[in-house]
Amino acid sequence: MTWKDFIKDFGAHLRLERSLSENTIAGYCSDIVTLWNFVGDGVLPTDITPEQIQQFLKSETERPLKNGEKGITKRSQARLVSSLRAFYKFVDLAKQEYKAALPADYHNPVHAIETPKITRHLPDVLSQEEVEQLLASFDLSTPEGVRNRAIIEMLYGCGLRVSELVELTLSDLFFDEGYIRVVGKGNKQRLIPVGEYAIFAVKEYLPHRLEALSSAQPQRGRRATVKKNTLPANVTPQKSNGSGTIAATSLVSESALVARKSREIARFAKESDNTLFLNRRGGRLSRVMIFTMIKKQAEIVGIKKNISPHTLRHSFATHLVENGADLRTVQQMLGHESILTTEIYTHISAQQWMRDILEHHPQK
Repeated sequence: MTWKDFIKDFGAHLRLERSLSENTIAGYCSDIVTLWNFVGDGVLPTDITPEQIQQFLKSETERPLKNGEKGITKRSQARLVSSLRAFYKFVDLAKQEYKAALPADYHNPVHAIETPKITRHLPDVLSQEEVEQLLASFDLSTPEGVRNRAIIEMLYGCGLRVSELVELTLSDLFFDEGYIRVVGKGNKQRLIPVGEYAIFAVKEYLPHRLEALSSAQPQRGRRATVKKNTLPANVTPQKSNGSGTIAATSLVSESALVARKSREIARFAKESDNTLFLNRRGGRLSRVMIFTMIKKQAEIVGIKKNISPHTLRHSFATHLVENGADLRTVQQMLGHESILTTEIYTHISAQQWMRDILEHHPQK
């Protein structure tokens, strides 16, 4: 067994047994690769000692970051410990399979590692007025403006995670019934009521979506086209074998290129034909695209807060609580597994309550 074998099997375990999202799987596996780089190829995961784990965690807390700060945050440290625990829990479960790779005195090296205590962080939220300013700032004379306004309406009006938004399909929309279907963390589905403003914005966007999809169809055909006598750059044309045909190795390379192109087009078509929000080329939007769009729009409006797509989700939940929504209802809307996660919005609401009292206090 090698590190690559362990990490590959670990990723499959997270995907198949625990049904974690691809982003979570990538993060966990990335942390294990970091551990691998720290100990080197000469030490297998089953050879690592608790002392080495402690040294690894210490090195990560002291490692200089790109922004000039020293060491990862407490939250990142907690995620790192969580990744290590998940990995070695998987190794424990797979002891029989890894029996040959396990030393006789093997013990889980992270068994006694404690998770760093994380101080409760109150996220930035937008006021209802700031949300209205953001929604009113889009140029609705352009297809991108109409689409981006619909994106904000869905993020704020339904409290979606950005990963849930980019995965939304046309078949997830049940506007006549007044709800949408969302696949959240752990591949869990939930139904979310959707307001008339969001429904109207999405319906306004759908004709532009159809135009983007239609204009992308010819592009797909051009991408799939490979000229008969064109070979990949890394294949050197060989001389004729006397019968006027190209050598078999070149033909294989050419057919492989065509097959790869066909697979790319098939994936592109499957991805975009039912996906709700598309880019101008007819492909699925990425999380980074939406993040960049929201940051840019906030600058246009003059919002100084450090906002992201998740800020709209926080704002949605906070405004629900401020207006008297039941905490259990908010938990179901957001897809939180524990109500303790949802309780943070009661603290944000209390902060606003205190500000209102101080602002209108007779002895101000």
